[in-house]
This record gives sequence, structure tokens and C-alpha cells, in this order.
Amino acid sequence: MSTGEYQANLNGLNMFFGAVLGLVLTGTEKLDAWQFGVMLFCLAGNVITILFISSSRNRVSYAIFGLVNALLFPYVMGFLLRAPDLVPDKIQPTLLVWTIMTIVVEFWARQKEPEATAQEN
Repeated sequence: MSTGEYQANLNGLNMFFGAVLGLVLTGTEKLDAWQFGVMLFCLAGNVITILFISSSRNRVSYAIFGLVNALLFPYVMGFLLRAPDLVPDKIQPTLLVWTIMTIVVEFWARQKEPEATAQEN
């Protein structure tokens, strides 16, 4: 995969799953303002973790952390909101697929960039 293909993959994934996440939030009308704020805060943390998979030197750690966050999201939200059934059920698979797809793109073999050469005379 070339650098351009890598960037296109990441940009496409982030735009697509950002839109999907917005769509799956339609089940949040039953949350009060405080609960919605807590959920947005936690979702923002998950999204940042997913973005760090491709932006950090610690990408393996962020990949593991992102998977754990996505897997535990409904349970953590149920605990924090004191109501396990308030979080829309499609948020977890959205976070999981986004995380897995980002991991696949990040760890897929890439072409090496040509090394910068000394300034030509």
C-alpha cells in the first residue's frame, strides 16, 4: 500500500464511521442532558483512541486499548449512567468495526518512502 492509499483509507474510514456514529446516536433521545454529556465524553475518548492507532508511536498499545474500549463501552456506560439499557445497541459494533478496520489499515504492509537525498547541485 502506498502512502496515498494509506491516507485515503484512513480518511475514508474516519469520515464514514463518523457519519455512522452520528446515525446510531439517534437512540439517545431517552437520555437526559447529563447522561448524554457523559456518553458523548466517553465516545469522544473512544474516537480519539481509534485515531491514535494511526497517529502514535504507541500504535499497538492504542490498538489494544481501542478494542478493549469498544468491547466494554456498553458495560461502562451502563455503570456510569446507572441504566444498562440506555445506550443504543449499535454503538458497540460501530466502534468495534471502526477500530478493527483502522488496525487492519495501520498494520497492512506499506511501501517504504524513498529516503530524502542530499540537495542536488
